[in-house]
Amino acid sequence: MNDRGSVPLTLAVLLFGSVVMLGLAVDLARVAAAWRQASHTASAAAEAGAGWIDESAAHLDTLVLDADRARDAALAVAVAPHRSAEVEATSTRVCVRVTVPVPVSILRVVGAGATSVTASACAVPVQG
Repeated sequence: MNDRGSVPLTLAVLLFGSVVMLGLAVDLARVAAAWRQASHTASAAAEAGAGWIDESAAHLDTLVLDADRARDAALAVAVAPHRSAEVEATSTRVCVRVTVPVPVSILRVVGAGATSVTASACAVPVQG
């Protein structure tokens, strides 16, 4: 029986598997970081939008949002390079959906493509 060459082949297979596992770990960490960024941005943008109260309604002791200003404020916080956002503002609440693209690095070798992460948050004005 001739076992010559079996050790380099085994090492090559183990090395390839290790690189794939390393790539998976790195890319999953990138996805987690992108989700955290999207989540925090959506929350901050929704809270920023919920701070725009309709002044004329406030004088009548009614807590109503100025939907246009709330939408503009939420977009100002949420939109940035390499990040997109959708904002829905009504007279009672502001909802923000943020999408962050996540490029893959090492897993591109095995055919994995870029993906994106999306997070949503809503906020309502509260009288304090």
